[in-house]
Order: sequence, then structure tokens, then C-alpha cells
Amino acid sequence: MIARRNSRTYSTTAGGAGSDTDALQTDVMRFMSILGLCLMALFALVQAIPLQDTNGALPEPAAQKLRQTIGFQQQRAQRLQADLNRLSAQLREVNERNSHARLALSSTQQQLTRLVDQTEQARSDRDHLTAELGILHDRLAQGRKELTGIQRATQQKQQSLQQLQRRLDASRKQLHDIGQRATALQINPAPAPIPPVADKPPAPLPKAHKQGFTLRFASAEALERMVAAGTVSLYAMAGKQAWRLSLAKGRPVFAPGTFPAWFHEMASSTVPVGYLSNLEKSIGQRVRSPLVWGVQLPPATRQGIASLTHDHSGGDLVIEADGRVTLEPG
Repeated sequence: MIARRNSRTYSTTAGGAGSDTDALQTDVMRFMSILGLCLMALFALVQAIPLQDTNGALPEPAAQKLRQTIGFQQQRAQRLQADLNRLSAQLREVNERNSHARLALSSTQQQLTRLVDQTEQARSDRDHLTAELGILHDRLAQGRKELTGIQRATQQKQQSLQQLQRRLDASRKQLHDIGQRATALQINPAPAPIPPVADKPPAPLPKAHKQGFTLRFASAEALERMVAAGTVSLYAMAGKQAWRLSLAKGRPVFAPGTFPAWFHEMASSTVPVGYLSNLEKSIGQRVRSPLVWGVQLPPATRQGIASLTHDHSGGDLVIEADGRVTLEPG
């Protein structure tokens, strides 16, 4: 009788498929060898039994023993057949697992190949991104250097602007003082000097050439036309207050406004007559502080003024209604 090895287990993993197959084949070969020995023994036993005795029948003990032997051999044959069927089923199962394992191994190899390709692509992308990151770092360093230079230049310009602002404040203060002195001189004019008595009148002195420039418009209509067109803004300033000229229904009106950041100063004598009374009517009170008149001009007019003042030392700058500037000798 074949001893059954119940303790043996078969691995279902792909790695143990080959060893299970070899073990199963060994068991099958051992089973076939034992089956062959059993069949040979049974055949020899059958041949040893006489077909019939001299009396025509086997003795009862021998027949009973033969029947027992035949039954025992049939049981062994059935068990061997069952073991053979079981081993065949296990062999088929192992073959199926081996086939599945091969398929899984093939799929795993394909996945591994894809993973290797993806890894190579990722490495290539990483190298490319590293190179781009290095370039960006270099650009960032260059940008920081340029930003540092711009900040330094901005600080220098701010310092220059502060110096110009201080100079402008000093000039405005001087202009205010000059306006106050001029107002005081207008209120209390100095007595005219008495000319000396002489036998002959003194020879007339040559007329001195005027130094510096004055700015005026060709006419009040020219100023009003440019104000109406929005190309010129006229301001009256006293202390820290400012009023801007506008036209309401064609009539000049001064309204409070912000102090202009820049302007061209106009002498009070060059402002059209009646603007001071219009200013006092607009604000409802008399302006006591010295007035400073300023005008903001379009770029073309400013360029014309700069060109004329560069080539001459003085005169009257006259602005026409179309924005052109002419220079009249003082």
C-alpha cells in the first residue's frame, strides 16, 4: 500500500511552480512503479492458482483466501486509481498554475520594462528641469543685481528730488518774501528823488537791455480760448491755497483746487485785467496775501518756451491762441 504524504503542500506562487511540478512528476513516477509491481505480483499470484483441481473444485480455505486476496488487490487497485486521479488532478492544477505564473511573469516583465522606461524618462526630465532651474537661478541672481542697481539709482534720485524740493521751497519762500516787499512798496511807495539843478540837463542814459523773461498771453480771449479747450490751466495761489480758473457759461470763474505740482509763473501785470475781481467774487472775500499766478501749458508750448529761452537772455514770451510762442524784446 502506498503511504500518503498528507503533510506536503504545494505553493501557489509563481516562484515555486517549477519545484512543485518536479515533485509531482516524481510522485507520479513512484506511483506508476508501485502500481507496476502490484500488478506483477497479482499476475504471478493468479498464474500460481490452478485452473481446476483433480476433484473439480478448489478447497474451501484456498478459495476463500483467493477471494480475500482478490478483494484486497481490488481495494488496493481502487486506492491506487484514486491516488492516480488525485495526482493527475494535482498535476493539471500545477500545470494551470504554472501557465498562470508564466502569464503573470510575462505581464510583470512588461510592467518592469515600462517602469524602466518611465524611470529613464523621469531621469531625463529631472536632468532637464535641473538645467532649467540652474538657468533660472542665474537669471534670478542677475535680476537681483539689476534690482540692487535700480534701488541705488532710485535712492540717489530720491535724494536729488529732496534737494530739488528743498530748493523749490526756498525759492517759493523767497518769492513770497519778494511779493510781500513788492506789496509793501506798492502801499508805501518811496518818494521820488529830486533831480539836481544844473545848467544843462544831463545826457540821456542808454536804455539797458532787459534781463530775464516775462510770460503773458496775446490777449484775454486767447487765454480763455485755451482754458475752454482744456489745454491750459490758470491758477491763482496765495499761501497754501490755490484757485483754478474755469469757464461757467462763458464767464471766468475761480474754484478752489489742489496746489499745482508744477507751473510757469506769470507776473501780475501780465494777467488780463478783471481776473483779480473775478477771483474775489468767486471766493467771496478779498485776497490779502500776495498772489502768485501760475499757468500749466501743453508740451508743444513748453518746448517752444525752452527753445526761445535757450537762445536769448530776456524778453516777453507771448502765447498765441493756437499755442505758438513768440519772443518780443523787452
